Amino acid sequence: MDKTLLLLINREWTNAFLDRLMASFTSFDVWMPFLVLVTLVLLWRGNFQVRSFVMVTLLTIACTDGVFTQFMKKIVNRPRPNQALAEVREVSLAKTKPAILGVWRPVQVSLSQPPEGPVIGRSFPSGHALNNSIIATLAILFFGRLGALYVIPAAIVAYSRIYCGSHWPSDVIVSLVLGIGFSLILASIFNLIYERLAPKWFPNFYHRHGSLFGTPRP
Repeated sequence: MDKTLLLLINREWTNAFLDRLMASFTSFDVWMPFLVLVTLVLLWRGNFQVRSFVMVTLLTIACTDGVFTQFMKKIVNRPRPNQALAEVREVSLAKTKPAILGVWRPVQVSLSQPPEGPVIGRSFPSGHALNNSIIATLAILFFGRLGALYVIPAAIVAYSRIYCGSHWPSDVIVSLVLGIGFSLILASIFNLIYERLAPKWFPNFYHRHGSLFGTPRP
């Protein structure tokens, strides 16, 4: 089932428009400058709720991407589709500096070669899917329906990892579920720490902001 769905998404349900769209969404190098800029602006100009969202998101991703994802990739050691199968479409943007210029260049599409010998597998979990599901979940927790809009780009990024031949469908699905779970657990822990320490260290500030989620005190 995993292989069948992979080949449908990667080799059958394709066209030139999707090649460019998925290659653009899956490229972290393209989006990194924009994400850094948005993060800095939100920290500088945002209110308490916005800044809390940014900090909780950064801390959660630091825990998951910096520790869990790297640890699990080594333990599971699952080959990527383009490492395990022949003729998987490998879709990517042209290598340019800055990376965003590659969005307007011809998309690079090639077919993977038959596997030869042992490989270092880094297919599970999908860091892209995990991180973006974390952002989407926390955006909903902090901003409700407005935050739910981030589900759209998060879903496209997750799908792009299968489309571009970098992950198996099961990698992406499980990573999305893990991202939701980690978000709920870690956000609750961070908020509990805030509610325990803020009244002692910053009582006046805590009186105005009784929760990281922006819930005013009664």
